Amino acid sequence: MQPPLPSRLRAVPRRWWVMFLVVLVAVAAGGWIWLNRGDAAAAQRITATVARGTYKTTVSATGTITPKRLEDLSFSSSGTVTDVAVAVGDKVQKGDVLARIGTASLQAQVDAAEAQLTAAEAQLSDDSSASSTQRAADRASIASAQSDLAQARDALDEATMRAPFSGTVSAVGYHVGDTVGSSSGAPTANGSSDSTAAITVISPRALEVDANVSAADVAKLKKGMQVEITPTGGGDPAYGTVSEVGVIATASDSGAAQFPVTVDVTGKPSGLYAGSTADLAITIKQATDVLAVSTAALHMDGDQPYVYVVEGTKRTRRNVEVGETYGAQTEIRAGLEEGDVVELVSFTAPRGSNKGNGGTNEFRVPGGGSFGGNGPGGNQPPVLIQQGG
Repeated sequence: MQPPLPSRLRAVPRRWWVMFLVVLVAVAAGGWIWLNRGDAAAAQRITATVARGTYKTTVSATGTITPKRLEDLSFSSSGTVTDVAVAVGDKVQKGDVLARIGTASLQAQVDAAEAQLTAAEAQLSDDSSASSTQRAADRASIASAQSDLAQARDALDEATMRAPFSGTVSAVGYHVGDTVGSSSGAPTANGSSDSTAAITVISPRALEVDANVSAADVAKLKKGMQVEITPTGGGDPAYGTVSEVGVIATASDSGAAQFPVTVDVTGKPSGLYAGSTADLAITIKQATDVLAVSTAALHMDGDQPYVYVVEGTKRTRRNVEVGETYGAQTEIRAGLEEGDVVELVSFTAPRGSNKGNGGTNEFRVPGGGSFGGNGPGGNQPPVLIQQGG
């Protein structure tokens, strides 16, 4: 027969013993999971390889694509529109007829001017024996008549509007029967006209981009800089050069100063259309055959930058000498060689966490401590590093 339990133990109900055992098992299981989590994390060290390449720093801007050559046309003579020979979108060659106004009154002015000149010349002939003063007056009358005739003939010629260069018609505001005044443009609803050009011809394959940059960026730009031009919303990039950097600021919608920049598009690329917008990447600094590493791999010990070099399972600190920063990459001048493998971040995540589409773990790594946002090449975006799960 077993001896009786002490009174304190007899006072503990059986259910408390059961709960104690459950908690003990849970703690043990949690510890096992945590240890395995660490093993999985260690197996997912994020690294990058030191490599040589061409790197550049750019200034970004958005601008409007415009034709490099555009001509707004209107009649300089008064009359009634008798013919409109083109429509929007028509391609024209230099000298092609675009529109005409009636020439009856203009021809009458030419005839009158010719008659006036004939009379002046006859008067000079009649005054062959007159005083020198009279003959000088006759010659002045002839000169005046010749000038009037030239103007009348010019007005008659200008009754026919012609394309000033080969291009595309982008606007037509005239209709047959419209009345236009001297040096007028598009007719208004009441039959008169305002100063707006009635026909516009552009050269759609010779383009430029008009953009604005901030006061902080304008000092970095100069004529001749290379520009990558991408249609807003996507498409194949085109290329160009900075042709003009403005010196007079205008206010943006937020009130900040901005400066105009013009970019000439090189060649005749497809996918760029006058009136649409494009995103610009203006190269202000470029270097070739540069040994560089992800800025996210760099650490600072006082003024000394360093990285962690990974060789198999070994992780070793190595001091480096850095140069320029190009976006998310930093030049390495000493301390590393091409092909070295470096650790990008000092933390890892458990396998299976933050799973996204396709079974991928994602980490957003800042620009690399002191080498990131406020370091060389500041305002760098985070580096998106993806690792398989």
